[in-house]
Amino acid sequence: MNEKKQVEFRYYDIPQGDILLALTGKGWNKEYGEGKDKLHFHNYFEVGHCYAGEGEMILGERELLFYPGCISLIPRRELHTTNTFGKKAGWEWMYFDIYEVLKKLYPDDEILRDNIAHEIEREGRLLTPDMNIQKLTFFVQSIFSELQDKEYMFRDMVAHFQLMLVVEIIRKLQNSDLPERETVTLDIFPAIDYVKKNYMSKILAKDLTRSCGMSESYFRKVFEKYMNMKPMEYVNFFRIQKGCALLRETDLSIAMVSDKVGYESVSTFIRNFKRVIGRTPNSWKSDEEYAKNKFMNYNITALQGWLE
Repeated sequence: MNEKKQVEFRYYDIPQGDILLALTGKGWNKEYGEGKDKLHFHNYFEVGHCYAGEGEMILGERELLFYPGCISLIPRRELHTTNTFGKKAGWEWMYFDIYEVLKKLYPDDEILRDNIAHEIEREGRLLTPDMNIQKLTFFVQSIFSELQDKEYMFRDMVAHFQLMLVVEIIRKLQNSDLPERETVTLDIFPAIDYVKKNYMSKILAKDLTRSCGMSESYFRKVFEKYMNMKPMEYVNFFRIQKGCALLRETDLSIAMVSDKVGYESVSTFIRNFKRVIGRTPNSWKSDEEYAKNKFMNYNITALQGWLE
């Protein structure tokens, strides 16, 4: 009997006021490798650009070779990882909400947005330089350049290039000769979306089950298989993540933070915060180095994204 593959949910927060999260710099020119049996997925659409080194990218059940000039397009549902077998490779990554970009491109055509989103999120792609991706590469590099230089109105330029990047992705996929295949998806993703949109309100287990259109027993089984935690444990985990962000970025009191992330009492918030983080909110916030470098101390599969 084959050993079950390990799956991680790597959760990212886009900085307040920004439209995407970029991971770039020397820290991402490194050895990559967690093996074929340890895959992960994200809560945002991922675009990657390889500028040095080579290795193997696992997209679902596919094993694809990458090298400088390759562009990866990975939907939030795609299980994937990158391996360099002891050698270094240089990558830059960006994460954003593809649906928000499509709303800007097609504000009055929901059907068109849904059709395009379905195609973009159908499967992950690794595009190689011989696939005529010069324009795509230009837009990707322009975004990273603007974010690095931070010249006057750089955010407006990033928004401009992001729109052009998504349009070019749509054009590439429209003309793609990639073979049809069944997408590797996670059936519990609607529940994750539901928590993201409703974490500040009361959430019941039946709400999550209903969002996925499953029976309660089957939903719980599938959710625990992929997330390595119970559905309501994930709700708590997500709320504490949001609570940490508010404590870090605002001067709100603990009571106000507790209310904003969906807890009915401050004592419940503090108790759950300590269970997840290992410290009380006051202790966590006062220790700046701890708050910065040790966001999660929780032995579950869903992890904070691997930031520099």
